[in-house]
Amino acid sequence: MPKRKRKAEMEDATAIVMGFANLVDALFVRYTGKTMANLLKESAQRPRELPQGDQQEKASPAESDMPLEWAYSILGLKPGAPLEDVKKNYRNLSRAFHSDKGSVMNDEAMKLLNRAFERIAKGR
Repeated sequence: MPKRKRKAEMEDATAIVMGFANLVDALFVRYTGKTMANLLKESAQRPRELPQGDQQEKASPAESDMPLEWAYSILGLKPGAPLEDVKKNYRNLSRAFHSDKGSVMNDEAMKLLNRAFERIAKGR
């Protein structure tokens, strides 16, 4: 008997979740005129391709021309923060996003952190 009760409870919970999902879908269509699936298909973008060979070397100097305000905001600081705070935030963020943590996104985050730190060091 307990197995039947658990199965019935699971079916009830599933029905509630599906009912909520249908309600959200209906409201989304009502307010946007599109289904969520169509909107996701429309907003899907192809990944940006990396430049090949010489183009990549040409692109890197332009990337280092990051505005100083952006560099501070990437490190979570206000513009003009002391160098000690810059170093402290850089170390904390680099520990959090180090590539040894295992994600591809961590590599991109580390590149961004390094560029921001270098920009602040050059800008002083």
